[in-house]
Amino acid sequence: MKTSTTDLGIPTISPFRRHSGATAVALACAAIVLSIVLGIVLGAGAGTARAGESDDCSPRPTAKTIAACTTIIDDQTRPDGDHVQAYVNRARVYTNQAQLELGLADAEAALRLDGRSVPALLARGQILLRKNSLDAARADFDRAVDIDPKAIGGYLSRGNLRLQTRSFPEALSDFDAALRLAQDSPPAHVGRGRALLETGDLDGAMNEMNLAIAAAPINGIAYFWRGQIYRRKGDTQHGIEDFSRAIAQSGGREINPLLARGRLLLAKGDYPKAAADFKAALAIAPDNPEAKELVKSAEAMQAEVGNSATPSQDRPAEANAPRPSVATNAPATPQGWLESVKPLAAQGKWQEVVQSLDRTLAQKPDDAAALQYRALALLRLNRAAEARSDLDRALRIKPDDVVSLSLRGLALIAARQLELARTDIQHALDLQPNHPLPRAYRGMINRLQRNFPAAIADLDRAIALNPKDGASFTQRGLTRIAMNEADKSVVDFDQALALNPRDDDARAARALALLLRGNAGESLSDLNIVLEHDPNNQIALLGRGLALMTTGQLDRAIVALNQIIGKTADDSAARLLRARTYLAQHDLAHATADIDQVGVVRPDDAEYLTVRGLLHNATKDYQQAIADFGQALAKHETIENYIGRGQAYEARNDTARATADFRHAMALTPRSVFDLVAQASLKQKVDHLSKQLPCSGSRGSGTCL
Repeated sequence: MKTSTTDLGIPTISPFRRHSGATAVALACAAIVLSIVLGIVLGAGAGTARAGESDDCSPRPTAKTIAACTTIIDDQTRPDGDHVQAYVNRARVYTNQAQLELGLADAEAALRLDGRSVPALLARGQILLRKNSLDAARADFDRAVDIDPKAIGGYLSRGNLRLQTRSFPEALSDFDAALRLAQDSPPAHVGRGRALLETGDLDGAMNEMNLAIAAAPINGIAYFWRGQIYRRKGDTQHGIEDFSRAIAQSGGREINPLLARGRLLLAKGDYPKAAADFKAALAIAPDNPEAKELVKSAEAMQAEVGNSATPSQDRPAEANAPRPSVATNAPATPQGWLESVKPLAAQGKWQEVVQSLDRTLAQKPDDAAALQYRALALLRLNRAAEARSDLDRALRIKPDDVVSLSLRGLALIAARQLELARTDIQHALDLQPNHPLPRAYRGMINRLQRNFPAAIADLDRAIALNPKDGASFTQRGLTRIAMNEADKSVVDFDQALALNPRDDDARAARALALLLRGNAGESLSDLNIVLEHDPNNQIALLGRGLALMTTGQLDRAIVALNQIIGKTADDSAARLLRARTYLAQHDLAHATADIDQVGVVRPDDAEYLTVRGLLHNATKDYQQAIADFGQALAKHETIENYIGRGQAYEARNDTARATADFRHAMALTPRSVFDLVAQASLKQKVDHLSKQLPCSGSRGSGTCL
């Protein structure tokens, strides 16, 4: 059966008011797909409701639906089948209106009348999914499949739940089962495509979305996800076109296509249209924090671009080569040698760039622009001292040159001399406050010194001054990762890649952000691309270390992290990740050494306190572990911190406090891969603690958690 988007009734309320980013998309799509499912299941006829009233009492929300269903429910002369169908349909309407408790009550009333009603089980399962009661939702979907293995709805619903819990092979199995029952099922193809997208198979995902669209051309959700695939492929224009189709087919009532199109327009520099999309999203969800932030960003960029200008003699000329993330612009250059080095830079052949410029400078030793460009290449090769020497020469030739001062500051950053770097960069800003280069580099220093608000302010300004510079977006994304805002950082990395699809640093940083969100499949394809181009890319090596650690390949993770530590301006993140790896190997001595090293430079950092708390749990110093996790929670509330402290309380036989911390952990949404792992382990504790701490008045299993 083909089902149009109109039939779906893309939810008038959706989880976007309470969720954002990937979670919101997953929950919304689950709701939409279940609308299809229930339309199919209910279309088969669950009872013998009379014409007229029955037509009004449908799962599609209209002004008459609730009243018509209530009339049927209150009519005691009707058979139970009519009442079941009316309860289910009214539950669906309540769910679409975000009245989840009313919907749940109706679904349960239907099941009291008929415990084997597949539509009722699916309706209750969807509500439980919206309430984040994943195990209970899974039980309902499993039972629906057991009762009627030939009903497509159970497989589609369970497949979408498995997408949400990132169980991609199992999700694919469910969607395959659905396709065996209905070969052209659009929601099954969309589900398969989403699973393939999440595991990095972009071509396979594209094929599934094309099949879904071919089966149901009016299919906004398929266009939305195909737009996401185009975005991942770096095809901005086709992405915008598909998001536009999704918006048109939803009547402009769905927030995610508006935000997605707005982000791509923002990356293209079309700030007025981007702002219009973000405002339209806010009209749908006035409290959505992501839409609010994006409106401010688009309007600020539009205002700054219109009101600021930098003298041409001080602005670096743009090159077609991928710019190193360490430099937001290439130096201004005369014609001649630039044409010979641009193709080499485009291929990342920085050693050959240096050799070419060696020959140029042998003939023209006072060419300041050539010295600047060679310094950039040397920085890409991690030869900061030689780069600084070139920039010293350039400044002797042209004292107070803003670009040379900025680049020398960058070389000092690479050499971990942050205060000296700040002196050069501040001097450049004093000379030209509206130059984007020193503004971006000061933002980098602020990030490395953990002054995140100042870093964001500087990078916002740098982007406003030069919105075509991808490296400033990359730096802002890295700052957001450090602020535990991996979801927001992905937007910045996408914008950097839209400006330059060959930007390895932006691609590696996006992979790191995706890994931190627990999306290993999609991130690994990015990491492999980067490391093929540049085997020594520091961000990609950090990402590989994280990927190896989280998949249990501990020895290989340490080898990858060893290639980073001691080679960057701030290797604290790599040291803490290596410490986690050593803890997993029960190598407490090496873990302690790494943690102590970070403590010297970041004694108040939340991540440092978390990892030190893990160490104290491992050494059974539970009192100190409780203190560390408590300090970390005061700075940043995470599932991992609550569980770590709860484990320490449990070890001290303080079951009540342990249970309270575990309850907090269960209520939070995971924001990192470490949260995901910690929350999964928590489920093993629930039964044990519930037996020790009886719950009064609890329903269901009797557990307090």
